[in-house]
Amino acid sequence: MDDVVAFLEGNGTDGNGMELPEAETRCVAESLVAGLDSDLLDEVLAGSFDDDPPPGSEVVVIDALFGCAAMRQFMVNSMVADGATQEEAECFAGAFDENTMRVMMTSEFTGEDPDPAMEEELMSAVFGVMMTCGGFDE
Repeated sequence: MDDVVAFLEGNGTDGNGMELPEAETRCVAESLVAGLDSDLLDEVLAGSFDDDPPPGSEVVVIDALFGCAAMRQFMVNSMVADGATQEEAECFAGAFDENTMRVMMTSEFTGEDPDPAMEEELMSAVFGVMMTCGGFDE
């Protein structure tokens, strides 16, 4: 468990981490330990925090994040760290509902496109955000 917490906090090889409150980090770690077999957990810990989760672990990782973390705030913090203004990041993160964020993350982590109806909904949501929030450099 301590290794998973350290990994999430960025105390591993790459120095990057999730920047979540301690209670949320611990919750995510507990969910990963409970949801992944030891081989997949070892594979997650062997990688870099910035890597996509290994195949077979994506759904567990996404469920852990959405079940434990304040995802909107996590998105805002990540986007600001990547160069967006606070206002841009808050507008962007506030424009998507939880289901849309889950679909986007699942597609990103697995590399699989969502079903055509959801893909159309995502494109519409992204264009709506661009019109509402404007563009920003990541």
